[in-house]
Amino acid sequence: MKFYDVKQEPFGGLTVARMRTERFGCDIDVILRGDEALLPYAERCAAYFEALPDDVAEQLEVCSLRYYEDMKQFCPSDDPDFPFDVTREKLGDFIKPRCLIVRKPPEESVIGFGVELDCAWEKAHGLEWVIRGGEVLYVGDFMGVSPWYEDFVYETDCRSYVDENFTIDW
Repeated sequence: MKFYDVKQEPFGGLTVARMRTERFGCDIDVILRGDEALLPYAERCAAYFEALPDDVAEQLEVCSLRYYEDMKQFCPSDDPDFPFDVTREKLGDFIKPRCLIVRKPPEESVIGFGVELDCAWEKAHGLEWVIRGGEVLYVGDFMGVSPWYEDFVYETDCRSYVDENFTIDW
């Protein structure tokens, strides 16, 4: 996976690039939390994202639909901006990745990254997927969750739709 338009941001220690994802049929940003030395690792993350294993893709779909169903319960049935017809087969019509977020890993042999996505049912907060080592760690509204947190953090501070019993209590 090759990137284009690679630029080092003058402030904040970020490198920003672009990539084409055929999986989603669009170009997205790649944000590296660090310098250009992370590019080879980020390219491996991008290649993994592009060729997600079936079980990971399936879990992302199921968890994303849990998120949708949770948001749906809070939306008035006459809201013209809320999509009431999201299904697993049509999920791709309602989500679109914006950027792949790569942070410096503690161990480069483990692939870990986040994806920020636009999503039609939560326009303000979007959708975020976080994956590490082939495991889906977080699916929910975008919060900038790192794939490198300790495992217990995903069960306490970053609870999400990966937990089939998770719901937003209002």
